[in-house]
Amino acid sequence: MKRIVFCFIIFFTLTTSILLATPPDWEPIQGTQYLMVVLGKIFLYANPFTGVDTCNIAGGFGTAGESDCRSIGIWQNSNPPYYDGFWYFNIVGNTNGETISFKIYHGTTDSIYNCLETIPFEDGAMIGDPYNPFALTVGSVGTNSHNVCQLGFSVYPNPFDRIITFDCSAIHNKIEHLVIYDIKGRLIRKFTYNDFSNSNILNWEGTDLKGRSIPAGIYFYKVETESLNSVGKIIYLQ
Repeated sequence: MKRIVFCFIIFFTLTTSILLATPPDWEPIQGTQYLMVVLGKIFLYANPFTGVDTCNIAGGFGTAGESDCRSIGIWQNSNPPYYDGFWYFNIVGNTNGETISFKIYHGTTDSIYNCLETIPFEDGAMIGDPYNPFALTVGSVGTNSHNVCQLGFSVYPNPFDRIITFDCSAIHNKIEHLVIYDIKGRLIRKFTYNDFSNSNILNWEGTDLKGRSIPAGIYFYKVETESLNSVGKIIYLQ
């Protein structure tokens, strides 16, 4: 009898939480003349935030916050082996150069989170693509001089002006990829397990796929192992 009562309480609690969830009524503003497109992949504390759960919502916003909604993201399902799922944003506006930020609504926890990244609005621009979507993060690694990430690896120095070290010696899973993107979601470098030293350490000198020096700015990295992944931000001072 006690077990039945306990199960009923759990069921009632979960059902009530779902019924009492209050998704935000975000709606893009009207009367705009410009449009840009962003294809993004969102990470909530290093875990992919997807639209598979139809209660999840992602949106782009102007400087006035939630009352200044510029786009509601449309979830595009993955199409293996070509690309993973991504969020598609048609962002509207009237002024080039204004700051666009991003928020997500997590349906399971009935919570709204702010993404760390922002972009400047640019009419006609397209940021990211299905194969290399722009990385948006909630609760990603900061930019301290010696970052210790959730997977147990270190990134230092950060910011860097010559060489940055990805120290993955504490990771027990096999590293599959280390990918670096610029702030527009474009692929800069991609490293595999074979690029790391025997001690699982990689030194990167801030060069792109063609060996050219990258410009100073903010970049994002993503480390993938056999069972986990993590993303973070790095700053190149040059």
